Amino acid sequence: MAGQKGSPRNIFEELKISIMQGTFKPRERLVERNLAVEFGVSRTPIREALHKLATMGMVRIIPNQGATVADFSLEDIDSLFFLRLHVERLAGRLACTRTTAEEMKTLVAVNQELKKAIALDDFPKMVEKDQQFHLTLIRFSKNPFLIKVIEDLRLKSYPFSYYYWRSNQYLRSSLAEHNQMVLALRNRDFRFLDKLIETQLNNSKNRYLKYLAQSEPKNSFPSLGAGGKR
Repeated sequence: MAGQKGSPRNIFEELKISIMQGTFKPRERLVERNLAVEFGVSRTPIREALHKLATMGMVRIIPNQGATVADFSLEDIDSLFFLRLHVERLAGRLACTRTTAEEMKTLVAVNQELKKAIALDDFPKMVEKDQQFHLTLIRFSKNPFLIKVIEDLRLKSYPFSYYYWRSNQYLRSSLAEHNQMVLALRNRDFRFLDKLIETQLNNSKNRYLKYLAQSEPKNSFPSLGAGGKR
């Protein structure tokens, strides 16, 4: 982790990226004392950054125990992906009617950058460009309220999205699906785009469920119980 700058904002951004990229995994403890040493700061800016991440749903803080990277029960995951599927499909349908030819070129360029990152095995860049592609497509819906809802839901998904991104096989299939998404936008084919969005979300969900079935992270607190229902 390259935390040369010790401002609360920089610490927050560094920790957020580390969670997104899987440096810190679901249920892993985030020890204030250790992070303060790593960043070369007191525990106060570390605590501020952790509380901000907690408000975003990326970290959970247990009184008198400390902070861990957020994890999700099976019911939480089901509820989150159920909601993401419906709102991201809606954004896709709006994008099919509102995206311009010039905007489509932006998506193509981002996907080319993802292709280069995969060829170079540049994992941080892969994550960045994959997210940039999807967020750009969502913003082409041109509905600011819908965009905000989806961005918030995607933030909550970051702690376990790593288990999708870490597979080159899945990233390469994602690259091909991105090309198909651009084609669907060009053809104004929202039904095809619906299917592509569903496929990618199901892949991400299933990869994390597989991880849960096979692994119990060390240095963690017990998992929380079931969350909200659909």
